[in-house]
Amino acid sequence: MIDLTIRTEQDLERAVETAGILPLFKNTVHGWSVEEHAAPETWFTDREGIWEWKGPAIRGTGCAYGKFLGGKAVFISREWFPDFANWRRDGYDFDARFEDELASYQDKYLFELVDERAPVLSKDLKRAGGYGKDGRKGFDTCMNRLQAQGYVLISDFVYARDRYGQPYGWGVAQYSTPEKFMGTAFTDKVYARTPEQSYARILEHVTRLFPDCGRQTVERYLLRGADKPGTSGAVQNWLVPSNPKYYDVIKAFEQEEVIFWKQGNDRMKPGDIVYLYLGAPYSAILYRCEILEVDIPYSGPQKSVNIRRMIRIRRLRVYPKDRWTLQEMKKYDVVSVRCARSCPAGLAHDLEAEMS
Repeated sequence: MIDLTIRTEQDLERAVETAGILPLFKNTVHGWSVEEHAAPETWFTDREGIWEWKGPAIRGTGCAYGKFLGGKAVFISREWFPDFANWRRDGYDFDARFEDELASYQDKYLFELVDERAPVLSKDLKRAGGYGKDGRKGFDTCMNRLQAQGYVLISDFVYARDRYGQPYGWGVAQYSTPEKFMGTAFTDKVYARTPEQSYARILEHVTRLFPDCGRQTVERYLLRGADKPGTSGAVQNWLVPSNPKYYDVIKAFEQEEVIFWKQGNDRMKPGDIVYLYLGAPYSAILYRCEILEVDIPYSGPQKSVNIRRMIRIRRLRVYPKDRWTLQEMKKYDVVSVRCARSCPAGLAHDLEAEMS
């Protein structure tokens, strides 16, 4: 195992650079944390230590810091953050993610606040966005999600100072986007690989640093709280629109259990689950289907829908027409289904739960 002993501020910087990706707290991967390598006197004592060194470590190395894995704080070096962000963004910049209906309006609102004001203190961000007891809600939830997806990071910690100029209290987080904090060191590299390649590099890197833990243990921790983008074996849940004016899918499924459908996303793969949302007059999810085959060439007539490739799907479940309406879906931040998009984890969980 690599030596990450931390006794000084400089040791913390060295540990971040050496590990590349270094969680703050102890986790299931033995040895992969600041907590396990920090000398006792640097961890929750009256002396200056890890908590005071976080800001200097960020400034000294230019690393990213934030709640990146399972809602827990992690340092990620400038070398490794482009791959991490590419994996967790699944190759999307934020505008593209929102355009494909993979991000909520709440996340978009907060992301744009950060992007416009970066670097910005959390208290100033809340004030500018109208967050508070009698105002807008969900700041922490949205901020944690934006960090986990690699769109926002903590770029420093700022302390209040007494009349003698000495810092006191807990540092206030200062937020930024990777694009503004790291500049071309990030933007030139973030989408240089596929999300799958970035994930594979991260998994190989951490497994090599901590070989005694095993690949599966590392992978389970990396995927905590993630939608598992970039992992070719993970089942993806999709929301897919169907316009009754152009195709009678109800009649098709009455006649056949397996049908062909337009492939709406290049990342669809066999084994993924498709939830078919039918537009007006239904405006509801009516079918749960499994993808059997993808990338089927299509050269038939092109009427109102442009089709290049098809998928073959099998009907698994029919939902009551009044159960999963658009009004019900809004509880999961789904306000429309205009194109094939990832199904929010909470919605997918509840849709699947009705299988039993």
